[in-house]
Amino acid sequence: MKTLKCLVMSLLIAFAMGCAGYYEEEKRTPGEFVDDTLISTNVKRLLISDPEIKGMRIKVRVRQGEVTLSGISTSSYAVEKAIGIAESVSGVSGVQNKLTIAE
Repeated sequence: MKTLKCLVMSLLIAFAMGCAGYYEEEKRTPGEFVDDTLISTNVKRLLISDPEIKGMRIKVRVRQGEVTLSGISTSSYAVEKAIGIAESVSGVSGVQNKLTIAE
């Protein structure tokens, strides 16, 4: 299982490195791009694994360590918990909350 996780992460990094020049107009070094990709992957993984948050409805974007959460959440508690989870990930310099609460 660990081997599979390492293989998937390696492929993700290789893909991210190959697409770095085409991803956006903002100038980032390949290292920054890979760091942001790893942060995004870790935040999303933690959000998806939390049953109270239902992270599949939350979009995660990262630019130079700054995480932006957008999408729909189920409650204000889930929004605060999602922000806390994002802040707990190594490499995160800040979190912007653009989440809305479903009615």
